[in-house]
Amino acid sequence: MVRILNRIVTRMVLLAALMTGLTMFVGLGGYYAAMYYRFDNVARHMPPKARAELDWLVRSGQRGSDRYYDLFNRYGDDGPRITDLGFIASIGLISILAGGGIATVVARRISRPVTAVARAAAQVSAGDRSVRVDPRGGSGETGELIASFNRMAAEIEAYERERTVLTAGIAHELRTPLTILKGRLHGLADGVIDPAKGEADRLLRQVEQLSTLVEDLRTLAHADAGELELERKPIDLGDVLRAAVADLRASSALVPVAWTEMYVPAVVLGDRVRLTQIFTNILTNAVKHAPPGSRIAVSLVNANGRCVASVIDEGDGFAPEDEHRLFIPFWRAGADKRAGRPGSGIGLTLAAKMVEAHGGRIAAKNRADRSGACFSVSIPAA
Repeated sequence: MVRILNRIVTRMVLLAALMTGLTMFVGLGGYYAAMYYRFDNVARHMPPKARAELDWLVRSGQRGSDRYYDLFNRYGDDGPRITDLGFIASIGLISILAGGGIATVVARRISRPVTAVARAAAQVSAGDRSVRVDPRGGSGETGELIASFNRMAAEIEAYERERTVLTAGIAHELRTPLTILKGRLHGLADGVIDPAKGEADRLLRQVEQLSTLVEDLRTLAHADAGELELERKPIDLGDVLRAAVADLRASSALVPVAWTEMYVPAVVLGDRVRLTQIFTNILTNAVKHAPPGSRIAVSLVNANGRCVASVIDEGDGFAPEDEHRLFIPFWRAGADKRAGRPGSGIGLTLAAKMVEAHGGRIAAKNRADRSGACFSVSIPAA
């Protein structure tokens, strides 16, 4: 936006110079036109002898000589003299008015959209994040300024919306384990709950859940600030995927599903711990949505200098309007809430942020028949 404003200032300076030149041109043109008209009028009313002398001066190349002007001044006493400053000032005033009128029209055309942007910026600063400037009000640099402002306002509005969701999500995710901890600790203090080993284990699980959530939030904050540290080394993504699938397959708490795996050698320069987090989160999401006995297909290919990993499940997919929300922190689809599926709503967000930190891209789409979802991760090959 600064570059656009600099270009507008440059444009204004050039227009000011153009208006100055135009004013001078109009003034000189008006002056010479008036002089020509006056000379012609005086010449027509000269005595024949004086007119003959004037014609001789013109033919002999003495137009503009002292004698030439003496004749005009002698027989032009009825009108303003050539050297009359009032006459020259009148022409100058007409020139200034003409140039000023044109400059005013042009300046208003430029300043109107700039003023509209300034007014809208004040509204945004006052808290109205939905305000936009009509793009029809500008062209050229001012049109670019309006488009740039509208993009900025949309980003601020999206950020505010995301911040609201994030704050509400954090409060919700912290409230549940804290409520459980508070209730059980009160029970222990009052002697209602027997301080047996099993109770300590349950309390420890709640603490671990809180610890995991806090660590995920810390990682998300670092990723948003561009401060996520990566220990980059050459890593075969196939090894990472195999290990992640093996861990999920061994987990008895998850829904039993059949796995299909297809890998080719695909080496990237990345952080093994972060890459494991990425695919564990994506695979966990697939298992969470997979019906019992369904199949999850995991594949890894090389394409155009990139390593592309795909995870396809046979769940219920997602609504088309939810596609852009899948990676928003703490956002959960209505179907997940109705089905009571577990999860904080931060796993896919973390996966997306860590993929971006590796210079990669993450995408999600429904299968053609809406019989599941496909998540793909593309990272530059080493």
